[in-house]
Amino acid sequence: MPSLARPRDDLLSLNAAARRLGVHYMTAYRHVRLGHLPAEQRNGRWWVRIPDLEAAMAPAPGEQKPSRRSPARWQSPRRRLASRLLAADLGGAWAIVEASLAGGARPAEIYVQLLGPALQAIGRGWEAGSVSVQAEHRATAVAVRVMGRMAPLFSRRGRRARGSVVLGGAPGDPHLLPVAMVADVARQHGFGVVELGANVPVASFAEAVQSATDLIAVGVSVSDTACAGAARQVISQARALRPGVALLAGGPAVPSAATATSLGADHWAPDAAVAARLLSQLAGEAEALGPVLTSALP
Repeated sequence: MPSLARPRDDLLSLNAAARRLGVHYMTAYRHVRLGHLPAEQRNGRWWVRIPDLEAAMAPAPGEQKPSRRSPARWQSPRRRLASRLLAADLGGAWAIVEASLAGGARPAEIYVQLLGPALQAIGRGWEAGSVSVQAEHRATAVAVRVMGRMAPLFSRRGRRARGSVVLGGAPGDPHLLPVAMVADVARQHGFGVVELGANVPVASFAEAVQSATDLIAVGVSVSDTACAGAARQVISQARALRPGVALLAGGPAVPSAATATSLGADHWAPDAAVAARLLSQLAGEAEALGPVLTSALP
């Protein structure tokens, strides 16, 4: 049987090259097949020369590599993605996402900086009358398919969960994607997620909260101000059932920490990345408190 060890010290496996690039293995493989990244195949595996990888990662002469935190970096991809979503062009939408991943964006950044804002822009167009209901629904359907393709990128197999979180949309709120985004990023950070979806009845929320094990937080998404009263009911009942558990509120209809507080929540989670940071902080506090937190639960 041929050895799969690295053939030379100046070579990296394509898996290792993908990690250095910050992209999924299949994205790196696509670059190889298109000739963008030189590679050679030995013993059934692809290998990349370290100098070739460094050349692929380096900016062109005279070009400054854009900062990942630069808002300008995302403006053009957001516009193009919104256009492809409205055209119900799954292939075009995925190509934009894949290009961002190939450029070093993390999966959570795709949600927070690219997909979420593109969908919000489409929502504003619907409110202004420039986007039809039918077009908005088609765009959402394509976004769901894009998120389905991204789901494996958030997987963290073989690691013990840091605690669980119950997530769902407020009763009467039909918007699924804000909940799904937070759920994916929470899973990536090692949390067990009880994902209830959109428009969750108060009783169903209560059942999930009461039966969840190692629960550290409950998150309620509110995408429509008309659902604020129902969200307040969910949060109030969750507090009564599990008084030691943190309560998070977020979504398009929760624009500030003050709004989250007015709903009865302990924390404001304006996007999936902030939600994940809050959960990580809460998990750290739970680990430090240990039996004290556990004993507070019914």
